[in-house]
Amino acid sequence: MCADILRSEPTRPVTPIARVRVEGGVRASLVPGARGTGIGTLYESGGYRLMRPRSDHGFEGVIVNTGGGMVGGDRVQVSVSAEAGTQAVITSQSAERVYRALDSNDTQVDMRLTVAEGASLAWLPQGTILFDRARLTRQLHVDLAPDARFVAGEMLVFGRTASGETMTAGALRDHWRITRGEQLIYADSIRIDGDIDAHLMRPGIAGGDCVAGVLVAVLPGAADLLGPVRISLENSACRVAASTWDDMLIVRGMADRLEPLAQVFARVAPLLMGRPLPRVWSV
Repeated sequence: MCADILRSEPTRPVTPIARVRVEGGVRASLVPGARGTGIGTLYESGGYRLMRPRSDHGFEGVIVNTGGGMVGGDRVQVSVSAEAGTQAVITSQSAERVYRALDSNDTQVDMRLTVAEGASLAWLPQGTILFDRARLTRQLHVDLAPDARFVAGEMLVFGRTASGETMTAGALRDHWRITRGEQLIYADSIRIDGDIDAHLMRPGIAGGDCVAGVLVAVLPGAADLLGPVRISLENSACRVAASTWDDMLIVRGMADRLEPLAQVFARVAPLLMGRPLPRVWSV
């Protein structure tokens, strides 16, 4: 009878592996062509893709995050340039998810849109869901030619409402800046941190709602659309209002869950764009 004796190697210190961070995004130019608007140049990185599904209503671009969400320390850059004469809608495959940050590092998102003379661009992602303890710093910079047409919308969900989760901690810094003919025409900033759920309960902030949304349209004759937009807002299942000035129309809403506000967007956005929502929208 014999036996092999296995001797283990001396224990070696284990070097911790740094958390994987994503640095990526999409950079695209839209150009006119014989068949309408198409993609001129396209750069994709870090698991982000720009897909172009078939559409009977012109160019539709869908940004896909193959990673399934974002975490603290991720850095994402999206840049879209719509050249003269182009018409396009850019959306996302689904609502983006920002997961709990494991340290003090924010998820950082930088979006830059340029719309040239006679071009029309709609920026309509399907919302952003902030998980409890998520940290997000995001900037949207839009540069419009004097006669460009532009529509943008965003819905923010604080906590996974479908699971009954609230944001007991976290941080959001969201900055929008729109220029027309190099003149600043719209500036909007949100900064909220700490016990976000407690902040949202305050009457002067959200009155207990946990979903906020805004639609911004910059286009000639925006004031003429105020009446039809307000009619479409009647009987909405959430708090919502619309106003207009200086060829801009703004719709703001608050809700206790995403669906009622998404339904408002689904009714109003086509009026502002003059075309249906992208097919990936499911409301």
